[in-house]
Amino acid sequence: MTESIKIIQQALEGISGGPYENLEMRHFDRLKDPKWNNFEYRFISKKPSPSFELSKQELYVRVEAPKGELGIFLIGDQSVFPWRWKIRPPGFINLQILPQLVKRMKLADIMTILGSIDIIMGEVDC
Repeated sequence: MTESIKIIQQALEGISGGPYENLEMRHFDRLKDPKWNNFEYRFISKKPSPSFELSKQELYVRVEAPKGELGIFLIGDQSVFPWRWKIRPPGFINLQILPQLVKRMKLADIMTILGSIDIIMGEVDC
């Protein structure tokens, strides 16, 4: 602990003196009233992105997530919003093995087993 304090004191002594200016604050002062502060942009999730358009096809993408495989399925119809989309979370796939894991187990052990595979019930509610 005392060694850490010595290192911090040495670092503070190495900082040159003088006035301090926050350059980030000056950057934000230039944009007093950008268009993103308008009332209609408060609900940004309802605004489509004009530069992104889904072609008329079906897409399925798998991504390796920390808890398993995350799948995203999209059906495009030449607009900025997908016609249909479905997200298959890793917890949904991991929950499918639960009947085999709890076979011949005591009722009290089921919650421990469920906690060990780290299921988030909000993501498996389809």
